[in-house]
Amino acid sequence: MKNITLASLVFAMALLSGCATQFKMSPTKDTYALDTSKESTVLIGLTLRNDFHPSYQPSPIVLHVERGDASQMSDRLNFLFDREGVDEKNTETNYLARISLPPGKYVMRGITGGAGLLPFHGNFFTPLHEDLEVKPNQVEYVGRVTAVVQERKDGELRAGPMIPLLDQAVTGFSGGTWEVAVADNYDRDVAAFRAAFPVLEKANVEKAILAPWDKKKALDWWQAH
Repeated sequence: MKNITLASLVFAMALLSGCATQFKMSPTKDTYALDTSKESTVLIGLTLRNDFHPSYQPSPIVLHVERGDASQMSDRLNFLFDREGVDEKNTETNYLARISLPPGKYVMRGITGGAGLLPFHGNFFTPLHEDLEVKPNQVEYVGRVTAVVQERKDGELRAGPMIPLLDQAVTGFSGGTWEVAVADNYDRDVAAFRAAFPVLEKANVEKAILAPWDKKKALDWWQAH
């Protein structure tokens, strides 16, 4: 992605290590048939925006998903964002995320990414902590997730790590915090998914909107880990 520098990629790769399983987004523009017999398809509209330091708009690298209680590293699933379904603007990044999962219970833990060009580049983690129940043999739309970096107050989660000090401060991630909202934008988002990915044009897309974001839950998880 055009705004992600080497430091951001190194940060992401560190989180990807440790035997976590990596997957690509699916379907793609070249997918010619959609088979949901073993894995259902989950569609997520995503908007990332930095209102605190708007010159550094976030770009996602990894969507972190966990199976159930994630008792072992193989239960941690990392979905790599690609260039399909992305709309990067000067004020925000919009993305059409697509993940394929066997039926079951999961947690969408969060998003790792970066922002900035030389000389300053920052890294972030967007905390979602959204429970996700995938039903068999379906294409499911789970909502539009909008995550915005705002100025942090004492005790709030940081939008990104403190180190490197200057880069994280300039990009706003160490001094900012995330505010997340989940909305039902079914008609607009599903139309966008169908337009971007031809295999979805005739698919029956069920609606299964995620629960409202729980800021306290995100903070409690962070303090426990």
